[in-house]
Amino acid sequence: MRFDFNQIDNIINARSIAIVGASNNPGKFGYLFAASQLSMGFTGQVYLVNPREKEIMGREAFPDLPSLPQPPDLVYVTVPARLSMGVLSDCVASGVKGVVLMASGFREMGESGLELEHKALDLAAEGGFRIIGPNCFGIYNPRNHLTLLPGYDFSTVPGDVAFISQSGGFSAHVARLGGSLGIRFSAVISYGNAADLDETDLLRYFTLDDRTGIITGYLEGVRNGNEFVEALKGAAASKPVVLWKVGKGKSAGRAVTSHTGSLAGSSEIWESLMRQCGVIEASGVEELCDVVLALKSMGRNPGRRLLISGGGGGLGTYGTDLAEEAGLEVPPLAGETLSRMEEALGRAGAVAGNPMDIGAPLIPLPTFESAVRSAAINPTTDILVFDLAVNFAHGLAGEEGLDAAADVLIESGRRSGKPVAVALYSRSCDPGDLTFEEILRRLRATLLDAGVAVFPSMKRAIRAISLINNHPV
Repeated sequence: MRFDFNQIDNIINARSIAIVGASNNPGKFGYLFAASQLSMGFTGQVYLVNPREKEIMGREAFPDLPSLPQPPDLVYVTVPARLSMGVLSDCVASGVKGVVLMASGFREMGESGLELEHKALDLAAEGGFRIIGPNCFGIYNPRNHLTLLPGYDFSTVPGDVAFISQSGGFSAHVARLGGSLGIRFSAVISYGNAADLDETDLLRYFTLDDRTGIITGYLEGVRNGNEFVEALKGAAASKPVVLWKVGKGKSAGRAVTSHTGSLAGSSEIWESLMRQCGVIEASGVEELCDVVLALKSMGRNPGRRLLISGGGGGLGTYGTDLAEEAGLEVPPLAGETLSRMEEALGRAGAVAGNPMDIGAPLIPLPTFESAVRSAAINPTTDILVFDLAVNFAHGLAGEEGLDAAADVLIESGRRSGKPVAVALYSRSCDPGDLTFEEILRRLRATLLDAGVAVFPSMKRAIRAISLINNHPV
């Protein structure tokens, strides 16, 4: 079928859904999904469909789609592949707008599964509806509280980051990890085998969607290379695009074929394609989220000149090596900045310069504040990167000192108009040091809420900054 923005929009922003295969049996897939969706609190009407149940989770159950009071916008099919064709036949007659086929057992299973998938497409064409899947987890949309499996506890606060994924597991992983990092989503789509709606359709949709500012994705392969490249170029010309591509090696390619039935493609082709299209290529869930945090805090191409600061000369030297290996710069300070910093740090153990050593382990707050503000306004600095080890500061200055240090970093960024990135972590792994973990999480939330990008290590901070500057490491 041809691309239709409104058709896809009506599915993602569905106002009513039916879950076919919903069950009271906790061992059933339909139970898990129905429980997740009901816990999420979908804003529209939810119909639970199972011919063997009169009531499911305290709600009325219907025997089939024709028995519903009105046709739903979206139907989730949680029954096995062999039973799904009857459900799709009912969808043809009901006039639904979209169907999510969650079960596996289609193209990835070989010829018999491929025949089943073709039959599903024929029924979709006959009924005029679109299919997401099969072999997928579905849609997470915080605006209407639509969720994918197992997203019963996902955030209901909408944002501007879209994530499309051939993997159901990674769609849930990104939604949950991103949510814990303060990344808010316009939608997350797990689309599995992409029998109908595929990565090209979804790229086009989110390019046109004015609620989406950043497009991210996990790809195993594509079916129509020319259309995909055209859509990718259009997306990256409009807004930042971050893709995690797997299956580029021979062994991984075999795994991709067995997983979703997609064609993987060679590593060289994909890397060249992403460079030509201006796409940021990430590797792994954590790096993808790091890049999104950097983009949201700093924008695209914020500058390559870093001022690296921390408590201890070794930290700064290490950070400088990382930056230069990544194609970034750690330039000398301007003369007047260096003079102000030497005055502020005029005591034993502190070194004015770039990298800046503010003198570990004792860090008096006035010294810290003066040094950081001087660093932030330095004319040869684009981004300030600060290393903060929670256990050192907590042990010597207390929680109030850490809060004050966070306030200094936030205010310095606001005053200078320059991005601030923080490598925030604890070196303590002992069970008795869990207090540090609690403080770390609270500080991270405070900094993220203020627009400061926070990373768990200097290495990940430098990597993310490099990637958003169009210079992959």
